[in-house]
Amino acid sequence: MTVWLMFSIVGVRLFAGKFYHCYNVTSEQLLVPEEAGNKSDCFFLINEGFTEIVWKNSKLNFDNVGLSYVSLLHMATFSGWLEIIYAAVDSTQVEAQPVYEYRLYMYLYFVCFVIIGGFFTFNLFTRVFINTLDQLQHKICLYTG
Repeated sequence: MTVWLMFSIVGVRLFAGKFYHCYNVTSEQLLVPEEAGNKSDCFFLINEGFTEIVWKNSKLNFDNVGLSYVSLLHMATFSGWLEIIYAAVDSTQVEAQPVYEYRLYMYLYFVCFVIIGGFFTFNLFTRVFINTLDQLQHKICLYTG
């Protein structure tokens, strides 16, 4: 789990506060950066009377270590992992609207996590399973003679 903690802390450093976006609830779409480029533009639209627009965060994000662990768990189980990857690659800066594939190099973070984090987790469970089998075999040998 130390490896996951390392990836969690790196994820917080890379992505904290960068998964927010200006969202139109009625059309269920993000506003393009030309309409609302950052948080203040989005709140300006809200104050102008556009009640269907909200500034919201992605459900899976890296704003703190706990939420980062949850996001990494989703990555490891491949449940909702595309939402996380797309949000990370589209992220620009804190309180700014995402831009399509703005940071393509963020794919490396997730590829490294899946390979390294998955390897260590799988290795841990395999080691526990084999140790349990060895203990059972030792107990069987003691009882049978």
